[in-house]
Amino acid sequence: MERRFSIAWMALVCAAACSDANVAGNYTAAITNGADPCGIGWTANEMNNATMTVTQSGSDVTLIVNGLPGLYVATILGTNTFAGDVDGSDVDLAVSGTAQKTSGGCAYTYNGKVIAAQDGDTLAGRVEYRAATNGHADCATRQTCVSKQEFNATRPPPVE
Repeated sequence: MERRFSIAWMALVCAAACSDANVAGNYTAAITNGADPCGIGWTANEMNNATMTVTQSGSDVTLIVNGLPGLYVATILGTNTFAGDVDGSDVDLAVSGTAQKTSGGCAYTYNGKVIAAQDGDTLAGRVEYRAATNGHADCATRQTCVSKQEFNATRPPPVE
């Protein structure tokens, strides 16, 4: 009897501790531009604000960058929407860019990835932009570049 109780207790503890965070909400984010080796066009260490809408269905998550920052993201990636999942408190979202760009013989798009963690009503992490190129010699600096932005976003507490 004691063994069954221990197994049931462990299952209950894991269900409570191992469940996915509720990351849905309307966030206000402070964004700090990192280095820009991909040449996206921002100034390192410049800070901006943005609003984001995060929706969630189970572990599936969608993040939309709103307003003028959303338009800026859409010019880089071709969309302002990232999709992925939450695992515990870890959020992993991505988008394959569709906004075609060229430089000499180099044709490329940027792909975006959001890596973040939820802590209460705060979502903090980074956005990484990587070039997907046609492999032309003119793409040399874009082949392995990663431009990053750090962010710290807060939302009003969810209504229970």
